[in-house]
Amino acid sequence: MSSIRQFRTALAAGKLGSFAEVGRQVGLTQAAVSLQIKNLETELGVKLFERGPQSLTVTPDGRQVLERLEKLVSDYDHMLAQPGGVLRGTLHVGALVSALMGSFGGALARIKREYPALDLRLLAGQSGEFARMVAKGELDAAVVAEPPYSVPAGLIWTPFYQERLVLIAPQEMVRRTVLDLLHHEPFLQFDRSLWTGRLVGYALEQLGITPNIALELNSIEAIAQLVRQRYGVAIVPHLANAEWSEQQLVVKDLPGPAILRGVGMLERREHSKKAVTQALCALVADGARDARGQTLNGSRGQTPYGV
Repeated sequence: MSSIRQFRTALAAGKLGSFAEVGRQVGLTQAAVSLQIKNLETELGVKLFERGPQSLTVTPDGRQVLERLEKLVSDYDHMLAQPGGVLRGTLHVGALVSALMGSFGGALARIKREYPALDLRLLAGQSGEFARMVAKGELDAAVVAEPPYSVPAGLIWTPFYQERLVLIAPQEMVRRTVLDLLHHEPFLQFDRSLWTGRLVGYALEQLGITPNIALELNSIEAIAQLVRQRYGVAIVPHLANAEWSEQQLVVKDLPGPAILRGVGMLERREHSKKAVTQALCALVADGARDARGQTLNGSRGQTPYGV
């Protein structure tokens, strides 16, 4: 008789299109994945996939079966998550490194403490790549910066909190204005190909400044470290748990209305871990309320990204 594990394997094959990729995700050999799928096809009497030399294609009958399996697995996971309010099972979540340093990182300890039966597996990376992985089913969800475009069909965005963009500079520059620093000091630019980098670019446009870019990096902490070493100044999101004012840095608000980076969860509209991600969203949002007043509703300012 087929098992939930076989159903998950078949669903992963439908999303990833390769036995080898499925094996890497679920921890099985390619041969074991192939055997599970073949046994499931035999039991159901339906050919789920057309096999190619390097890839799989879902058959029309297979697509209908996979839709029903998705619902079965979702109902099963929902049932597991309910008894006594206990969250259980495995959840694969992508997270920005900066989110781990911010309010989301603070909520993780509470989640681990209150729900030991939940196996939360984190992958650190960048927002754009996570969006692709969530859409393909390689991740159950991802904690990312607010997308700079409308959320693709099939995905939903749940906002958690917002972070103000601020300027950071070496401590000895404390008496100089933001505009003076941006005009005359080397600028450490957050990678403009990434969502947060685009938001920094928007902030510079609002200030009417074209800075002297010395370096372009994709890590907020790396930028902060270089600012400590007097390589220049930078505009970055003000992370909840970053103690920059105690680390030879001065933090200055930007002139004008605050520009905000939204942080939240991106997930598929329908997926088998929905009950768990909904509970996770509630926990993180609750934790964010205690982190320097940076809840979504409590922030005042602007973000250029309408989602």
